[in-house]
Amino acid sequence: MRTAWLQLPDALDQARLPMPPATADFLQVAQLGNLVTSLFWGTNDFYVSPENQLAGATARADVRTHFAVAREADRVIGYAALSLPFEPGAESGPESNTLQPHTAEVRIVVHPDFRRRGVGSALLREAEAEAARRGRTVLQSWTDNALLDPAAVGSGPVFVTGTSLQTGLTPVVQPGNQATDHDAGPGAVRWQAPDARFAAAGGYELAQVEVASVLDLREAAGAALRAESGSSAGQDHGYDVVGWEGACPPEDAAALARLLGRMAAEAPAGEVERATEAWDVARLRAEERAREEMGLTVITTAVRDRATGRLVGHSDIETFADLPQVAYQGNTLVHPEHRRRGLALLLKAANVSRLLRLRPEADRLYTWNAAENRAILRANAELGFVPVATHPAWQKRL
Repeated sequence: MRTAWLQLPDALDQARLPMPPATADFLQVAQLGNLVTSLFWGTNDFYVSPENQLAGATARADVRTHFAVAREADRVIGYAALSLPFEPGAESGPESNTLQPHTAEVRIVVHPDFRRRGVGSALLREAEAEAARRGRTVLQSWTDNALLDPAAVGSGPVFVTGTSLQTGLTPVVQPGNQATDHDAGPGAVRWQAPDARFAAAGGYELAQVEVASVLDLREAAGAALRAESGSSAGQDHGYDVVGWEGACPPEDAAALARLLGRMAAEAPAGEVERATEAWDVARLRAEERAREEMGLTVITTAVRDRATGRLVGHSDIETFADLPQVAYQGNTLVHPEHRRRGLALLLKAANVSRLLRLRPEADRLYTWNAAENRAILRANAELGFVPVATHPAWQKRL
């Protein structure tokens, strides 16, 4: 086995034969990531095309992703994805007009046939050394830990034979029998799961637990409409509900940028260290362009304060053209001065209704929420979301 850092291609030139080495390498990385994700979930709901993965690694000004691969002969058997965030608009840093935070994010992926041979540990050492070389002092990772309700996830895998339940790659906690470790409940980490054992062996500490939940959109319309109609937030407190698909309208861009800047600071983070994010209209537009390159369209519902004419809350849902059966809940945030008025539930319910109108082919909506964020978890339950997996965050000081 040997490891090396990839030179990412400018584009995936798959028409030429023989295929350019950079294209062939990245295709192997993309396929391996999709394989491992599908084996955990037992579904194709999290497939990301190689083109969209490459755009996600290269298109954004606020993060750069680098890939180290492990090979046997010409086969990629594992990789480390090291994501380095930057804050655009600062005066100094390793790139023009950027500020370097002290954190970095790593994801280790190893083909099931090559696990427990030191491949993941070798890749993690490479990633940690590169992060340290680039001045990062805290490394973070989010992992898929255990399925809580496989039946709620949806369709089986499209391009792999068998599921995680058959291969044993995914620890499954049967409903009603969740106390398989010394902790219990949907927000508990399964410490015997492969990701938890690997993180602990590498010196990483548990920093937070997120709960992944899914909403069956085929049965969601009634609950969403009841939540919308039952909320008096708009009528009683002077708010208008607005929404759009894709780029934010010019008249609301500045207000939305301010809300996005609050998200990193105010979302529950547990022990996860987060850098302050400075958002303005230029950064918002750059993010929208990057999303377009990744084939991602955002459906947004927001509330406008009638007294000021400004947006004071928003909720986003992400959709991909090549995954019409599924959607993903993004941010939901209400400005602190406007909380405790039912706006968060109103935003989520109204955006689910908007999703049903704009994407009638969608079957499922996924969301990830901090286990300690009881208010959002209650809103999810009211809308019909079902907890289906644990998603812990791990952290290590280099």
